[in-house]
Amino acid sequence: MSLTKLRQQGIRQQVLLLTLLPLVFMTLVLSGYFVSTRISDTEATLIERGETMSRLMAKASEFGLISGLTHQLNALSEGPILEQDVADVIFLDNKQKLLFRSNSFEFRLQPGNTPLHRHEGDFWLFATPVLTSGILVQDSPEYPAADKDRQLLGWVIVALSTETIQARQNQIITNSLVLLFAVLFVTFLVAVRFAEALTGPIIRLTNTVQKLQQGDLGARTITDSSAELGSLQRGINELAERVQTSNQVLESQVDKATQRLRKTMQHLETQNIALQRARQKADQANLAKDEFLARMSHELRTPLTSVLGFTGMLRQTELTFEQQEHCRIINQTSNMLLSIIDDILDFAKLQSDAITLERIQFNPENVIHEAIEMQSQSAATKGLELAFLADASLPHEILGDPTRIRQIATNLISNAIKFTEQGQVIIRLDLAATDADSIVIQLSVKDSGIGVTDEQQKHLFNAFSQADSSITRRFGGSGLGLVIVQKLVKLMQGQVQFSSTPGAGTEVICSFSCKSTPQNAQLISISSFNQNTDLIIFDRHPASLESLVNLVTPFTSKLHPCATLQSLEENLTSIDSNQSSLIFGLSANHDIAHQQKLKIPALFSAFKGNILLLAPAVNAEINQLIDIRNHQKVAVTSKPLRRSLLNKWLSHARLDVQENRKQLQRKIFSPETHIVIAEDNDFNRLLLRKIIEATGATVSEARTGKEALQLVNQQAPDAVLMDVHMPVMDGIEATARIREIHSQLPIIALTANVISSEEHALRQAGVSRIEYKPINDKKLINLLKLLCKTTPESGNKPDFENEHAPTNLSQYQLSKQDLQLELTQQLKALQQGFTEHNMILMQDHTHQLTGLAGLLELPELELCSCELNDAVKQKDSKAIWQLLWRLERLIKHQQYLDE
Repeated sequence: MSLTKLRQQGIRQQVLLLTLLPLVFMTLVLSGYFVSTRISDTEATLIERGETMSRLMAKASEFGLISGLTHQLNALSEGPILEQDVADVIFLDNKQKLLFRSNSFEFRLQPGNTPLHRHEGDFWLFATPVLTSGILVQDSPEYPAADKDRQLLGWVIVALSTETIQARQNQIITNSLVLLFAVLFVTFLVAVRFAEALTGPIIRLTNTVQKLQQGDLGARTITDSSAELGSLQRGINELAERVQTSNQVLESQVDKATQRLRKTMQHLETQNIALQRARQKADQANLAKDEFLARMSHELRTPLTSVLGFTGMLRQTELTFEQQEHCRIINQTSNMLLSIIDDILDFAKLQSDAITLERIQFNPENVIHEAIEMQSQSAATKGLELAFLADASLPHEILGDPTRIRQIATNLISNAIKFTEQGQVIIRLDLAATDADSIVIQLSVKDSGIGVTDEQQKHLFNAFSQADSSITRRFGGSGLGLVIVQKLVKLMQGQVQFSSTPGAGTEVICSFSCKSTPQNAQLISISSFNQNTDLIIFDRHPASLESLVNLVTPFTSKLHPCATLQSLEENLTSIDSNQSSLIFGLSANHDIAHQQKLKIPALFSAFKGNILLLAPAVNAEINQLIDIRNHQKVAVTSKPLRRSLLNKWLSHARLDVQENRKQLQRKIFSPETHIVIAEDNDFNRLLLRKIIEATGATVSEARTGKEALQLVNQQAPDAVLMDVHMPVMDGIEATARIREIHSQLPIIALTANVISSEEHALRQAGVSRIEYKPINDKKLINLLKLLCKTTPESGNKPDFENEHAPTNLSQYQLSKQDLQLELTQQLKALQQGFTEHNMILMQDHTHQLTGLAGLLELPELELCSCELNDAVKQKDSKAIWQLLWRLERLIKHQQYLDE
């Protein structure tokens, strides 16, 4: 028994065990030793007796064996055979042939030249060889060696029975057991008596303590012991007396405390009711805030949708490279403005931890370039130099959230430009750390602006606050930028470091973690560029010159960087311009740029090679300066230089080639890829079907959530496009039902609402992604590439750089007449619902019309349909009639359908 189990027993059992165990153990050890010794002695006696008898018989049988007289051998065995335990006497000659034996039983003893004994069955066999003794020849001196040549005459084998010895051994064991049990019984009686005397008072003390624990404070123990136990009994009684007295005092105090607590609980209950009312008001305020943010987001998105739409149409016309660049930057800036509008929603989501990071493949250098280009015009206006230094070891593609990283970079660069009056803003992108499947990227934005003090830095990461009130008056801003940056970086398992010196500038360093991709191409090879071609680079700003050198170094072995015009003129004089190229970086400083512009015409006219002019902002003045239309060897782009544009220029490609946006989609999916489209509006469903089928996938259609659920269960598709508002069963319920069976199926929710409560309901239902209308075809296809299990064609990766291009109806064989027909049908259904006072029918068609206008980027039509939907919900007949008339005018006059 272990010590732990022993402690779990009662004190009486413990005393008995502690008393009995040593005695029993010692008794058993001694008894065992005694019995084993006696048994060994009886067996040794038997062996000794058998060996002696065998040896004596061998001496006596020498003559009988020599003469072969069996009657003499018989006479020799008659005496021993009369012994009770002698079973047989056997005589063998020297050839082991039986001469005589007194009994008959089988044995397998093989006698040897020396005496031996062995136990076989119920007998002990003792064999002794019989040798000639040489007594007759010792008196003859002529036989001196006879004593050494004794001959083997035979063997004598004596068989002793084991019955006698076994009976004796059994008697020894029986006597020993009787004696052992007697000793144990006496020991047990003594131990019980001793334990009772010792444990009786202790048990009575224990019972008294148990009664005290159970609340019987009047319990007392009998004081019948002396010494230590007597002191313990008296102490327990005194302690019980004191506890009883103290308990009476405590009961009186508890009664008083209970009365006070009852009053406090009543007060707390009153406060809880007030808190509950305050919480209801806060929930109502949050709901109103969500609705307000959603409404304002919608109102701000409407004009921006027009900007994006007309910019996309403008980019489809014949434009020069510079005009294409302007359109591209307008498009990116407009999208950035949409992101800024979403910042308010993001801040609310970040406050409630509702932001979910994407994990898609992108080029980190391109993402930072996009953020820089959005701010380049602001920097050029202030004469600030924008320099971008990218680490050469950066992977070409990583997995992460490019939208959030672009948002971080835009906020930091915008702040740097805002608070810098002269000098530069230097952006660095470095690879901080890497391991098997993840990397840490570090983004640094350093400016030469006003800086902030240590005291002012304490308020920079507080929402809606800036360094001081004068900052807000001078520079504006909401004070959310750094707060959102800090929270987004924290979501990416990174950190923000801020250092600033008043009057000397500020540096913000953000590090964030991303996943690495299996293959990371670091450089696109330029097959048509000769690496032995001299390449001259000029830029007055050290950081911009360093950035250009880093970009160009992998492509040429003959690089000539110039930091001054004098150095540039010397290189142009010494190098054959017919076999060289020039990159000229125009200064962002207006005064220095004016001096450089005076020398550019002469320098460019004398230079015979290709020229790339980098300007802080490409405008009409730059075009007029070099007359791009007649000077085909000069290409112009904005600073800082993109790596992709450098690759094109080094490949002698024209940078103003018109982009063919009407190219049909490649078949990126196999016909086995199956997509289910759940959309109640016929035209929207048709357009989505055309977009998906153009990629090569197979499409199934559903008009309600119930039909979508049936299709998914029957066909097991690769993905589902789920509209949220549908009859019979909406998209939220259908998604939840699908998730019960298909836990891994990609489901993309399509909605025009940006209310956080609806987004939360969608995510709770189990949607994989949420896409807000207007739906962008390229973005939708890229999302399907990421989510579908089917592997796209080799080299066919998602094209995130072209995601912002508008959806082109003609690309999917949908004419504007088709759109006009659908809009007319929706209008007739609304007019019918108004005539029949069927508000449910009108709500259904206003929803369809809103989704259709959002999908096709018809902002005014979308706004009118939203207002009509609100009027229908409020059952305002006058407003409904006015909005129906306005809607009819918009559709019939085709304001959005002209080229």
